[in-house]
Amino acid sequence: MRAADPVELAPGEELDPLLSDDVVLRADHVSVVYDGDNPTRAVRDVTLELRRGEVLGIAGESGCGKSTLAYALMRMLRPPARLTGGRIIFSDHVGGTPVDVMALEAEDLRHFRWRKLSMVFQSAMNALNPVTSLRKQFSDIFETHAPEMRRDDREQRSRELLEMVGIDPSRIASFPHELSGGMRQRVVIAMALALQPDVVIMDEPTTALDVVVQREILDEIERLREELGFSIVFITHDLSLLLEISDRLAVMYGGEIVEFAPSAQVARAPAHPYTLGLLESFPDMRGARRQLHGIPGSPPSLAEEVAGCAFAPRCDYAFAPCASVKPRLGERSFLAGHGAAIDVQGQRASRTWSVACHLHDPDLCPAGPPQELTGGDRAGDAETSTEEPGGVPDAICGEEE
Repeated sequence: MRAADPVELAPGEELDPLLSDDVVLRADHVSVVYDGDNPTRAVRDVTLELRRGEVLGIAGESGCGKSTLAYALMRMLRPPARLTGGRIIFSDHVGGTPVDVMALEAEDLRHFRWRKLSMVFQSAMNALNPVTSLRKQFSDIFETHAPEMRRDDREQRSRELLEMVGIDPSRIASFPHELSGGMRQRVVIAMALALQPDVVIMDEPTTALDVVVQREILDEIERLREELGFSIVFITHDLSLLLEISDRLAVMYGGEIVEFAPSAQVARAPAHPYTLGLLESFPDMRGARRQLHGIPGSPPSLAEEVAGCAFAPRCDYAFAPCASVKPRLGERSFLAGHGAAIDVQGQRASRTWSVACHLHDPDLCPAGPPQELTGGDRAGDAETSTEEPGGVPDAICGEEE
């Protein structure tokens, strides 16, 4: 991998201010390009942070840059992928010295992976070597990332890991094809936890599993997190799943984060039209019945530059500036009580989150966003709702008031 040049610090500048005591991992303005005749900017200036012990969900349609971001955090990008900007900062304990992951050399990076930061790869059958026993695959992890371990210790630890995820240790001699899909997924999770990392990145860990096995895997992940205390970055296109298991949620679209907020609040009151569209595309099993609405069109090509908002061609709320002015991800708060959007410095502000949408920009949209995007209850809380999503006329959010 050709890493981005380490960011040079100004005299007197330190890495510490980037991390508060409860933040274990921070990605700061990360960008990734796939080189070629028509370069693809898969990740575009993404900034996010992961707190200790939390589950951070990353949601979005296929092709929005989620998995590329995961590989960038792990520094596992391979050509033609190239990290072109940003830095990744890690701190394993409160008061510890932050580590610039992008500055780690080969040996230090090998020692860092799996001890501090590990990954559950998408599709367990592809992640496991089909012609190698589980014993050998566990041993490979220890030989690579903990070469000081003795052979007997590797064997014992491998058996402990299988037992920890509910698999009989005697299956250590088995090959991947001899296991069920759920068992293979448990093995991959056990491998990610082999050296007790502080952070585990899970890329679509329940994809292609039936709903019963999916629930078993999710329960297992939650049990292990509570028992071992690691933080999770959970990546999936299934927003309904993330709303159930994650503490905070980052919604990606077109290689960018368009909304970043506590999951429970996003479920009740999204601030971005794309997030609202995702929420309206699946039924609420506990709430009122309502008409489901898909999002028309397709995500944009990441090989093309978009002058304004990337979601504008598919957005029911688009108005004039959306076609030409790039929205900036900025913090917004919502007034307790009536849900009107205000600046984060405003009094009585609560439920602060970040959103990249001109509807929340008082200079472009003085009247503010429509009710369903203001932080109040979503429209359609009546017993049955069959109304189509509404638009916002330029007269409300344009130059005229």
